[in-house]
Amino acid sequence: MSARMPDIGIITDEVAPDLAEALETAMGWGLRRFELREGGAGRFPAFTRDEVRIAEQAAAAGARFTAVSPGLFKGAVADEARLRRELGDTLPRAIALAVRLRAPVLILFGFARYEGEPPTDRARVMRRLEQAAASAVEAGLVVALENEPRHWIDRPADAAAMLREIGHPALRLNWDPANLHWGGRRPTRDDFLGIRPLLANVHVKDYYPDRPEAPWLPVGEGVTPWEEIVPWLVRETDLPHLTIETHCAPLKDCSRRSLANLRRLIDAALSREKIS
Repeated sequence: MSARMPDIGIITDEVAPDLAEALETAMGWGLRRFELREGGAGRFPAFTRDEVRIAEQAAAAGARFTAVSPGLFKGAVADEARLRRELGDTLPRAIALAVRLRAPVLILFGFARYEGEPPTDRARVMRRLEQAAASAVEAGLVVALENEPRHWIDRPADAAAMLREIGHPALRLNWDPANLHWGGRRPTRDDFLGIRPLLANVHVKDYYPDRPEAPWLPVGEGVTPWEEIVPWLVRETDLPHLTIETHCAPLKDCSRRSLANLRRLIDAALSREKIS
């Protein structure tokens, strides 16, 4: 597979909490791909009518919404009340608004994992993930599960094994290498190769362990090995974009630095490809 230039996207509330300001600022930086997560009234799909209108106006001006992230399945799979609310209310509303905004990917999590859970919980997790994927695929969407420490979707080998065992074609991965690093494992090439066939989306942020209360820095300024990871993504996947998840303040300054650094990393990967 030859190297290609992916577009760069960003999560809107990582630029500014106000959606209109975030879109205007990021589009001024030349970005046109956006993930939707937080709105003024809460996490997607809890967007106000004004925010939906702003998003639709941005789409008319050339913005593309690559994914939505309602934050579902961060609790325990045994929490039936939460599960009923998420599957019966939030998920259908998130799917409907994603379809309206033409966002093809729904980012979910893999349920919190606790010591001492019965072995049957793994099967319950798999059933619920398959259920979510079945709901999404009916609307033409893909579910991308984000790896998070101490969740069932966490380490690459285990996550890939679970998705293959479920076997649903609309169930993929949203890989966050910095989350993996934060959870105690430096991302490796074997990790990448293990999840590469399942990739639907990638979050780009940087881990900084020396500040445990807020362990994040702009991309390229922490310890997550993006100098290694970006060439893998550019040369060995067909991902159309990489999505910045800034995660550190001040948002605009750190997002701008992340964008500049990610562009530099992509350019360096493409240059090495030409030389070789």
